[in-house]
Amino acid sequence: MERPPCVPEKTVLGTRMSSEYRQEIDRLIRIEYGETAELVLRFLGLCFGSVLLFLYTGWAIAWLWPLGFFVAQAQYYGFLKTRNEICTEGDCKIAAGLFLLILTSFLWMPAVMASQNDTVLVFAGSTLMATAMVFLVRRGDTAWPFVLGGVLVVCCMYLAVFWFRPFDGADPVATWGVLIANLVLVGYLAQALLISRRSRLRAVAATERAMQEQKMSAVGALAGGVAHDFNNMLTAIIGNLELARELPDEDERQTVLNEAHNSAKRAEAVVKQLLIYSRKAPAFHTDMDINVAVARMMGLAQRLIPASVTVVLKSPQSSLGVRVDDSQLMTALINLVVNAVDAMPEGGTLRIVTSLERAKTGNSMADGGVLPVGDYAVIRVCDTGMGISEQDLHKVVQPFYSTKPTGKGTGLGLSMVLGFARDHGGALQLVSSPSGTEAAVWLPCLGARA
Repeated sequence: MERPPCVPEKTVLGTRMSSEYRQEIDRLIRIEYGETAELVLRFLGLCFGSVLLFLYTGWAIAWLWPLGFFVAQAQYYGFLKTRNEICTEGDCKIAAGLFLLILTSFLWMPAVMASQNDTVLVFAGSTLMATAMVFLVRRGDTAWPFVLGGVLVVCCMYLAVFWFRPFDGADPVATWGVLIANLVLVGYLAQALLISRRSRLRAVAATERAMQEQKMSAVGALAGGVAHDFNNMLTAIIGNLELARELPDEDERQTVLNEAHNSAKRAEAVVKQLLIYSRKAPAFHTDMDINVAVARMMGLAQRLIPASVTVVLKSPQSSLGVRVDDSQLMTALINLVVNAVDAMPEGGTLRIVTSLERAKTGNSMADGGVLPVGDYAVIRVCDTGMGISEQDLHKVVQPFYSTKPTGKGTGLGLSMVLGFARDHGGALQLVSSPSGTEAAVWLPCLGARA
């Protein structure tokens, strides 16, 4: 497939890399500020701790601890939230530097506490430093500036504790034993961060492989319908070319040649759609209208829908803007359409409805989670099949679990749809009864994003 001359290869590669950096920035925002309850508890705990520290020690520097932490957090938050849609590697490196500043602004006071001769302060300081290490492992960072930088900051803090702690009269063997124990602790932190990094990268790679397998499975199903279309197009091309040989009139010959050319262009358009859809590429998030995406998906999926199934599309007049990976959205929607069609072997009605809805407290999703309150673009795919039994309803989203006969399904379709929705800040909702099943994909509206 030729690349359009207006989109150089370097430009496309740069755009994909920019999208990956943008996703990393979004991930950093979610990790640091995504859980409101934890964030409030973190800030209140620091303020309360500084008050207790001042009351216990009388140190004036106790007030500098939360102040410095809040200033560092404000800089980090401001930087992340003001990044453009086009992000660079430099943005991620600056973000790493600001995060290490936050880590330092938190750890310096526990290090001071741990370097005292007071048992209470040593215990409290050591506990807070251990808490910071647990938080580093929990983050699951994969970028080296975050991983190595975090280890370096923690190591420096432990060395500072050893350097400033008075060991007057202490046994040298005990002193060196404490130092070695601290270094071993930092070493295990580094190992835990590396294992966490490796596990996350493997999980991402496995998700991408599963996504690609689902895409290729859908492409294989589409190919059967496309073959019929191609046969019609080739018949038109060959017939018009043969007719052009026989026609003596130049105008008539040009007319049939134009018809052949038009059929060839239609075939080219179908091939381009399949190639774009089946390509293996990094996730590339773009702003799009859900209604347009559904209409484009139906242009591909209509070949999978037999004549016995009636299709009903319903969309609002206004656009529903979301930020998603186009290819992943297509894969998710085609999987839902395939499931709906398979549920109606004798025919029925397939309804695809898009709408703007507000999630309320307590909206239960297919994975048992609760969707955060907010505005969402919702895509509902409904069938009039026999439905899913109650005992299977919560299992069908599990990988490799399928209610279809052996050889008819991989068991990855709904789990992939669920993963897609989660990765984009949304959720999958399943409602089923003996008269049919409704699968709803909830995606945050662009205007509803924080």
